[in-house]
Amino acid sequence: MLKNFQKNISDKNLFNQNHRLLLALSGGVDSVVLSHLLNQSKFHFSIAHCNFKLRKIDSDRDELFCKELAKKLKVEFYSKSFDVKKRCEEKKISVQMAARELRYEWFKELLKEKKFDYLLTAHHRVDLTETVLLNLLKGSGIKGLKGIQEKRGHVVRPLLIFSKKEIQDFAKQKKIKFRFDKSNSEDKYQRNFLRLKDEIRYNPTLLELMV
Repeated sequence: MLKNFQKNISDKNLFNQNHRLLLALSGGVDSVVLSHLLNQSKFHFSIAHCNFKLRKIDSDRDELFCKELAKKLKVEFYSKSFDVKKRCEEKKISVQMAARELRYEWFKELLKEKKFDYLLTAHHRVDLTETVLLNLLKGSGIKGLKGIQEKRGHVVRPLLIFSKKEIQDFAKQKKIKFRFDKSNSEDKYQRNFLRLKDEIRYNPTLLELMV
């Protein structure tokens, strides 16, 4: 996985050793694996963690985990807490949308203030397919088929070529510790609904066959 990761970045010129990178780290397996791949590849990166305070003590434990990981990897760590419910009430939007707005607003500020070249997120192949499916369900037409782009402006998603299983297998092989978000076991959000219901729940490879 490490060699494929490095080759994909080089072949597509996603970024290089001279760039300053900001990694959005949740503490989950995807972003934690990405942090280790970046570290092993000798890229210059810092970590940014958003604490949305939605899961009470678990949210604070996620932040502490990310802080400790940054210390272990010897990289800069930035964190910020957000009042998601307030944003929901002010703009009459969902929790998911409010959290997304808040984190990307902060990431944009960090990129400008700290002079980072790129923001890295840990979206993978299944995220790409789920986005396409959600877009089509919303009636977005041909545009919805584009899904998530590997590189768009200052945002890069270097794990998009990998499946969830590849990421999980790498973490297991390298004995990488990560946090588990219990909300991923719930179906109250559209994306989780796609992950858990019907054939997708019992046959996750179905998503990947559609990429």
